[in-house]
Amino acid sequence: MKLKKLVLPAIIIIAIVLLYNQLYTSPSTAEKTTEYVDAQMFGADGDDLKDDTAAIQKAINYSQKEKIGKVKLLGNKNYILTKGVVLKEGVELELGQNTRLFVEGDFRVIEVEKNASITNATFEITNKEFDSEVIYLNGEQKFWSWERTRINNVTIINSSGSKKGTGISLFSQGADHFISFVNFTDINISGLHTGVRLEAKPPPEGEEGYSFINGNRFTNLTLDACVNCIEIIGSVTIPNECSGNEFKGLQVQTSNDTEKVISVNGSDNKFDAMIWDVHLLENSLGPIVEFTAQTKGNTLFSNLESTYIEDNGNQNFFTSPQEAHY
Repeated sequence: MKLKKLVLPAIIIIAIVLLYNQLYTSPSTAEKTTEYVDAQMFGADGDDLKDDTAAIQKAINYSQKEKIGKVKLLGNKNYILTKGVVLKEGVELELGQNTRLFVEGDFRVIEVEKNASITNATFEITNKEFDSEVIYLNGEQKFWSWERTRINNVTIINSSGSKKGTGISLFSQGADHFISFVNFTDINISGLHTGVRLEAKPPPEGEEGYSFINGNRFTNLTLDACVNCIEIIGSVTIPNECSGNEFKGLQVQTSNDTEKVISVNGSDNKFDAMIWDVHLLENSLGPIVEFTAQTKGNTLFSNLESTYIEDNGNQNFFTSPQEAHY
């Protein structure tokens, strides 16, 4: 009888010790999940061929609201988008190495707000009707150097064969709208109509101020089989300036569909490029690199012969294998 009386308190003591260890020495469920939000928690399956758009957007919204700051899509799965997604300010979207977002339809795929980032993403366009932007930044967000906006290790493929759509689009129009000092690193874009477009329009009539896209860096950018690889649309200065954007480690693989490799309206943009197989081009109606009359001080270091380059601007500098031109 005395033994039974001793056993019961001992069991209670052991239970209390185990509970204490669980509560105070192991991370709680809340602590484990505050590092990132798994979009599967909101219904993004990735295996069932169903639309995952709403679930991914809910995960992004939750991550911003709770100040978690990161959403992950994991598991080497294929997630389906049938509508556009807004990557909210302060949120990073990260995909597993072999995880893909399939774009089914014609819509702007993902609009990136300031201080938001995309890492390790693969976007694959499977619909021939697609003719929109995949990654889109708007100058009304006022991107600047103190923000942590970045696009890193991203692949964009149009596998439908349509040669439509724009891979990365930076657009600014409106008084004091701007995109500056955003870093794009290790980007592959294949099979689209336009690989990268930077476009600054003058503010609407009656609005005082400037619109500009300046000082952005594209490092290790590969453009494969695009119709127009890089377009910079603006002017040499305000009110709609496109200047000082840098393209380093640029690799361009042309195809029979390629019409223009680089087209520039702007100033002091820099290109360090290797451009492949231009002798095979059939659809280009003229020079594949064009500096328009609205250019000044742009620089191109490449392997192109000068016959492939048209310069109608001022003080642009480009090299060919034989000589430098100024």
